[in-house]
Amino acid sequence: MDWTLAITRNREALQRIIAVLFALAGLVEGGALGVLPRRVYRAVLVVLRPAESAVRRLIMIVACGQNFADSLLHSSRCVSKRTDQWWKNLSKLSPRLVRFGLVDPLKQFTNLRYNPISCAPPRISVPGFFDPVFIAPVAACLEDLINAKQLGQRLEALKRALENLPREAKRLARWQARRALFLAQRKPVRLSPFRLGRPPGFRARAVHEVDGILRECHGLMRDRLEPANTS
Repeated sequence: MDWTLAITRNREALQRIIAVLFALAGLVEGGALGVLPRRVYRAVLVVLRPAESAVRRLIMIVACGQNFADSLLHSSRCVSKRTDQWWKNLSKLSPRLVRFGLVDPLKQFTNLRYNPISCAPPRISVPGFFDPVFIAPVAACLEDLINAKQLGQRLEALKRALENLPREAKRLARWQARRALFLAQRKPVRLSPFRLGRPPGFRARAVHEVDGILRECHGLMRDRLEPANTS
């Protein structure tokens, strides 16, 4: 299979989608987002999540062709000094420069339960004495303004990652090298950068072009990671 052609085709499609998101959010490269209407914020987020998952899988496909030996050697030498260097380099970084997340976020199960309104009074009524007092939930208005600073940082990080996939693949190789080192030391680490099951942002019924791209990138990554059948 021509992996270079597959990577190029999906990367160009994702770049077009990201350009549309930049225009929708009114974000200029190198700028910062202030506030956005809730409807625009949700529209960008619906496309951003599957786009990030697709880019992570493209990075893994690129990283599969690299040699991790040098990265493992570099990580074994620098792992003890990494904490001090991280604090020193943190002050030198621009506050708007956020690296693209190479690891899928884990599934959250805490939001599945219903959380009652903390400021609401007890829903108790005594017939003949007083009527029940209920606080009606306020519906979210689509024109409410939401802080979109973090959303803008994620968009810029996604754009930078697509522009330089080999660099992100090298970061992923270092992450895997550190994981192998920690496993050798019997430290608790995450076994894979991707979570089990469907990727974040996956939708069974496609509602946007990015859904098909995510499905294709996920399938390509699985084919790339599976060992070749030599029988």
